[in-house]
Amino acid sequence: MTHAMPAAAVNERICQWLDAAGNGLANALAWPGKAAVLLGGAAIVVLMGLTVADVVLRNLFSTVVPGGLEVAGLLTVLVVLSTVSVVEIERNHVQVDLLLNAMPEHVRAPTVVGGLLLAFTAMVVTAFQIFEQVRYLWGNGIVTGVLGLPEWPFVAAAAIFVLLFALALLANLMTGLAQVARQADWRSLVVLGLWVAATAAIITLCFNPDALPFELSRSTRGLLSITLCFVLIFLGVHVAAAMALTALVGISLLISSGASLTSLGTTTIDVVSDQTWSVVPLFTWMGLIVVASGFAAELYRAAYRWIGHLPGGLASASTVACAGLSSIVGDTLSGVYSMGSIALPEMRAYGYDMKLATASVACAATIGVMIPPSLAFIVYGMITEVSIGKLFMAGVLPGLLFAVILIGLITLRATLNPALAPRGERSSWSERFRSSFGTWPILLLMLLVLGGIYSGAVTPNEAAGLGVFGAILIALAMGRIDARKLAATIAATLRLTAGIIIIFMFAAAFSRFIALSGLTQQLGNLVLGLDLGKYQIITAILLFYIVIGMFMNALPALVLTVPIFYPIAMNAGFDPVWFGVLVVIMVELGVVTPPIGVNVFAIAAIARDVPMYDIFRGVLPFWVAYLLLVALIVIFPQICLWLPSLT
Repeated sequence: MTHAMPAAAVNERICQWLDAAGNGLANALAWPGKAAVLLGGAAIVVLMGLTVADVVLRNLFSTVVPGGLEVAGLLTVLVVLSTVSVVEIERNHVQVDLLLNAMPEHVRAPTVVGGLLLAFTAMVVTAFQIFEQVRYLWGNGIVTGVLGLPEWPFVAAAAIFVLLFALALLANLMTGLAQVARQADWRSLVVLGLWVAATAAIITLCFNPDALPFELSRSTRGLLSITLCFVLIFLGVHVAAAMALTALVGISLLISSGASLTSLGTTTIDVVSDQTWSVVPLFTWMGLIVVASGFAAELYRAAYRWIGHLPGGLASASTVACAGLSSIVGDTLSGVYSMGSIALPEMRAYGYDMKLATASVACAATIGVMIPPSLAFIVYGMITEVSIGKLFMAGVLPGLLFAVILIGLITLRATLNPALAPRGERSSWSERFRSSFGTWPILLLMLLVLGGIYSGAVTPNEAAGLGVFGAILIALAMGRIDARKLAATIAATLRLTAGIIIIFMFAAAFSRFIALSGLTQQLGNLVLGLDLGKYQIITAILLFYIVIGMFMNALPALVLTVPIFYPIAMNAGFDPVWFGVLVVIMVELGVVTPPIGVNVFAIAAIARDVPMYDIFRGVLPFWVAYLLLVALIVIFPQICLWLPSLT
């Protein structure tokens, strides 16, 4: 006689099967992931060598590497996409999880699964469309212009990388379904059912826009599509997937499904094969080499020797060190991790108030987006087609000014309340000069990178390649790095780059949808119709960035908002470089603003005994520095326009 298996046992069997399938797929993706890292690593090394060779040949022999730009573009495809699946397996792709963390578990778990389902669907469609591009390139024998290299193998590699990304999403989707099933809660199943229905509706509209049951005007369709993008992002869907789906639905509703799908395939490949994007992995790699080689620690020690004895001197020293490190590292998190691990133990030993100590490092690290090389300026320049070199120059004085304002604020607070930040020990002049000598690698790289850009001798891409080459030579000559550490910096570079570029793959399609919708023109006409003054318009835009920064990280905030606000600012008569500096400062304010505040999360991971609430409280007084900087740039635009005007 057989007995029916209890429902709980059946449910557990299903959960075990889903877990096994998800983990098995993740394990199966391990070896392709390792192969992709090796391929991407080889590509970035060749890309760096090619860039350096091109600069040397041009400046010494008045010639260039034949077909250098087209080879760089093809290599960029391998560099920027090789590790997208690895990043997904490690669950490190950019997403906004504010609402997810606030949801009860019976809502959160199926919402995570629903987001993964949408992302998986978007990547499968994208991979198919890229394969269509491969078929076209292969069938028509398309080759590069100078060397006659076939383009299809590199585009095929891009399609394979995106397909691996989709499989990684599927692996996480299966383990997520197991978590939902283990809850054995009917409410979770209802939420999951709603997500499945929403996914089906979105995909239906992508392929059959006529399925929309009612008529909508063109502007309304565009507005609903943009609303969909923001809703998906705030519900925790991968930012890249949300933008891909928005572009698919939006262009399909505005033109046709065929135009939508073709646009997705062509724009994504156009982005990742653009050699201009090589500046992102190369500058990232240079920064990681500098940090891994211990040059950042030398910079802090030198600053400490000079000003550590002043009121709040240790916190001010971390600000000076962050400003110096910013000339090499193009992002803020590198500054947080490097300076936080070095400076916080020192400040703790001297009895600093840890709210001030942690907040000063979190805020000082944001100098990294103003002083070049800045990834934020690169992103803004790529979206708006404003000269990245001019943006780099425009950020120097605001970055240095911000460092001075921060130091002044720290010194003032420590003078008024010495218990907040006691003085450090006074160093002798010989100690100061010896410590300063230890900063020569940073100064040399700064001269190589910034000097090359400002003199016009090299482009930002070439400066990045030279910077990496110089950093490797110096680190090897000083015995600061070995093959294992260097390989680790390459792997970390590929991971960080993939997390950034996958967003811009779909930002191009999203921007095309924004242009087709005509919403920016309508919004601009609406603003002009309100008869607002120039500074009322810029104030409204800046206030919006304060609000959006509370809920969204800097990168997606730039990608989503610049295509909308840039035309309005230009119609109002503002300088595009000046506007770029203001926008970058405002989105960086968001990285220290609750509740997202990624810099605060990063510093909290280092100072685990300091509650995050206390760190956010410590940040609030530093808002004065940000607001003062913005006010000075608005009142005196030449702060950021003077250096670019010299070229």
